[in-house]
Amino acid sequence: MRVDNLKMLKFIKFTLFVFLIGMLGQYAKGQDVTYSQFYANPLYLNPALAGVEYCPRISAVYRNQWPALPGAFVSYSVAYDQYVEFLHGGLGMIVNYDKAGEAAISNISVNAMYAYRLNISDNVMTNFALQAGYMQRSTQWDDFIFGSQIDPATGNIRPPGPIPSGFSQSISTVDFGGGILLGINEKYFIGAAANHLMQPDVGFFSEGDNLLNMKITVHAGANIELQKGYSRTRSSGFSIAPNILYQQQGYYRHLNLGAYLTASYFTLGLWYRNAFENPDAVIISLGAVYRELRFGYSYDITVSKLSTATGGAHEVSLAWIFQCDKKSKRGKAIKCPSF
Repeated sequence: MRVDNLKMLKFIKFTLFVFLIGMLGQYAKGQDVTYSQFYANPLYLNPALAGVEYCPRISAVYRNQWPALPGAFVSYSVAYDQYVEFLHGGLGMIVNYDKAGEAAISNISVNAMYAYRLNISDNVMTNFALQAGYMQRSTQWDDFIFGSQIDPATGNIRPPGPIPSGFSQSISTVDFGGGILLGINEKYFIGAAANHLMQPDVGFFSEGDNLLNMKITVHAGANIELQKGYSRTRSSGFSIAPNILYQQQGYYRHLNLGAYLTASYFTLGLWYRNAFENPDAVIISLGAVYRELRFGYSYDITVSKLSTATGGAHEVSLAWIFQCDKKSKRGKAIKCPSF
């Protein structure tokens, strides 16, 4: 009797998990990964941020979302950018990879961008960016689990059967985007970006309609120095940087409000993300700068109805800013947060 109860409990738990993932998949249709260390992954946030450091920069971000659930969402992003004097703008390239769910749906994209810098005045600068790239989405039919495969008596899972006609395990497409960034007095900034302008079809079934919705991003902030440092490095002194970020992709939209507090070589960030229909998460981030290296860690505390069942989200970032000669640099920089 006890064995039968355990089998039934196993079946119920597994069915609930499949239902939860199915519902999340329905509402997450056509969505990009959302990183919590927005400015540690600048080219992903807005292509107009390419070259804002002037010197060459390599950045990498790893995110593990909902690790307490089977088939956690794992994402990676690696980017390179720098300002090129004779092009009067920044060049950048970013590679993104993520793997989601028990069905192991993976996405990989490679994007290149150019951000033209225009000095409107001595104190006002703006970047205009264009982005183009290639993306591929793939999965394995044998990894899918449908309700008809679950044995209600034992909870065992039967094979999914042959691959249906019209189903492709790998699809690829080109992708385009753009962005703009405005900086004032090296203190204030506001930017906007649009990704997936062509809204490509990323469905695995040929007769389906699964568009990758256009993503709209608007972000702004300020850098307020409370105490100046003894050197000219960005990591010196004591400052606070209030920020706001809004994103919308299809029916999903969220607003992020927060601030970064920087003291010498360390940064503490606190953000609140609200998905309008429900609160999403409180984000705590820590950052440190050592010479040319920047290291960041953040944790998402889930405050939605999913609560602690998801395990939140862990995110780690690393950036390396190369040394270079800035004597030829013209105009003032557009200063954005580092994490």
